[in-house]
Amino acid sequence: MEAFGQMVRRLRGPRSLRDVASEAHMDAGHLSRIERSVRGGQLPSPEIVDALDRALGAEGALVAFREQGARLWRLDAGLWRPADSERLAEALVAEKPTAENAVTLAHQWLIAEPPQVYQMRAGRRVGRGTVATVEQRVQQLRLLDDHVGGTDTHALVTAERDATADLLKAGSYTEAVGRRLLVAIGELCQLAGWTLSDAGQHKRAEQVYLLGVRAAHAGGDVAGAANNLSSLAYQVANVGDRREAETLARSAYAGAKDAATATTRALLAERVAWAAARRGDASAAERALGTVETAFADRKPDDDPIWTYWLNDDEIQVMAGRVWTQLRRPLRAVPILEHATAGYGEDTGRETALYLTWLAESLLQANEVERAAGAAARALQLSRAAGSARAEDRVTELRRLLARHRGNAAADAFLDEASG
Repeated sequence: MEAFGQMVRRLRGPRSLRDVASEAHMDAGHLSRIERSVRGGQLPSPEIVDALDRALGAEGALVAFREQGARLWRLDAGLWRPADSERLAEALVAEKPTAENAVTLAHQWLIAEPPQVYQMRAGRRVGRGTVATVEQRVQQLRLLDDHVGGTDTHALVTAERDATADLLKAGSYTEAVGRRLLVAIGELCQLAGWTLSDAGQHKRAEQVYLLGVRAAHAGGDVAGAANNLSSLAYQVANVGDRREAETLARSAYAGAKDAATATTRALLAERVAWAAARRGDASAAERALGTVETAFADRKPDDDPIWTYWLNDDEIQVMAGRVWTQLRRPLRAVPILEHATAGYGEDTGRETALYLTWLAESLLQANEVERAAGAAARALQLSRAAGSARAEDRVTELRRLLARHRGNAAADAFLDEASG
């Protein structure tokens, strides 16, 4: 059976991605991802399908395809049946997400009802076993986010959060179990906010982050509340009032530093450094980076919350490189970013794409146009499959910066590829 993406590609024929995307009022990168989607994957929204149907002159064929696909999921083994949901929900947490299986797992999460739903059907009593399953699923979703962008994951993370919130609202449990549920909801809010922000839905992300602060605080998880607040500060630093962002980031750090582990303090201080850099305060940013290094050197991994698993020396170096790029200090930024990005590959496509955009920008600040264009070209390639509005926005910024160097062969090659 022909997949939706294959059908779109066939109908597009010799027309360019850019032309069709423009006529459908969408981004060419988004259209490229639709065409590469596999059978069984999540279909685009009705609005996008309708726009593509008109742009491609499909005379309703694409709309009919989506309506049929929305009524019944199709997997490699055949038709999906509701009785399979419970088996799949249990199996999902047994398989660790990797670059190879992450998209498939994301689609499966959308199919399967979460175990919270089964618990409420079976009875309102919520025990420690159910909470342990919820906690395991939260970590599974984090690992999934390492390989799949927010465009593809925000809906499933939000659904998981809502199911857990329903369990808290309607279930019966001890005080200890209730606190664990609140902490899990706080963590799901942070992850939902992160994926929504990555998908470009900043207002919804802000609302979810603030709910996460409240849930974590109610559950007695000071570090989790601070993680939600500093995540919001990170978003605001990128798309909002930079002074407000620094206030939020500093509040998160100050509120949690006495209760947080060393690794958590390092993470919170990173976001202070970024907010300061975005505001143009080099002294404050450098002090915060110093705090990051000092705290991380004192870490005791066995004491850390599980959500700090991703913070390592390379990630800390990348943030330092980004800070110095933001502050237009390429002599400090370039060596750091070149060394750090050498360890990233296509298995972490979104992060690799993002970090390469900062390397490219710092190289441009150093007037290394050819090297910058090379890094930008690789970032462009990875961003097209990343499912991340953040990555797409960064590549768009590189297009603006490299457009100033029209006439340079490497810059021209990148600009031509980016517009294709």
